[in-house]
Amino acid sequence: RGLAFSDRLAYLFSAGEDKQVKCWDLETNQVIRHYHGHLSGVFCLALHPTLDVLVTAGRDAVARVWDIRTRHAVHVLGGHEHTIASVLTQSTHPQVITGSHDTTVKLWDLVAGKCFTTLTHHQKSIRAMVKPTFNHTFCSGAADCLKQWQAKDGKFLQSLTGHKS
Repeated sequence: RGLAFSDRLAYLFSAGEDKQVKCWDLETNQVIRHYHGHLSGVFCLALHPTLDVLVTAGRDAVARVWDIRTRHAVHVLGGHEHTIASVLTQSTHPQVITGSHDTTVKLWDLVAGKCFTTLTHHQKSIRAMVKPTFNHTFCSGAADCLKQWQAKDGKFLQSLTGHKS
């Protein structure tokens, strides 16, 4: 259900309904690491661009932060009440951003492993999030609208409407 390429190594990370997260070495076409801990399907994952950290999330409503070298969970980020559908990392801040079917977006301090902001502007399930490379914002998408936020503190910037579910 989810894929992420490493920008620094010849690795591909995959996640699925089978609760498994795998690291593939693209030079040998072999699975070289497994990450175990999710209680149900894993839907999304993201690699931190500057740290050796992988973040995975899914139906069990938690995001797990892994040290990709040791395969150990560094943090288990709990607090959502429903499936986490999207996860982002920030290169400029040690931060994880999660979007959930519970209609919230949470900003997490990656060092402390704690949520520091919960954004509640959406009325429907968060289905996707994306961050541009040219500024320090991100967008969250639900069935009825898109919202743009400042990444550092979650300050609301604007709503974009036009889609009909």
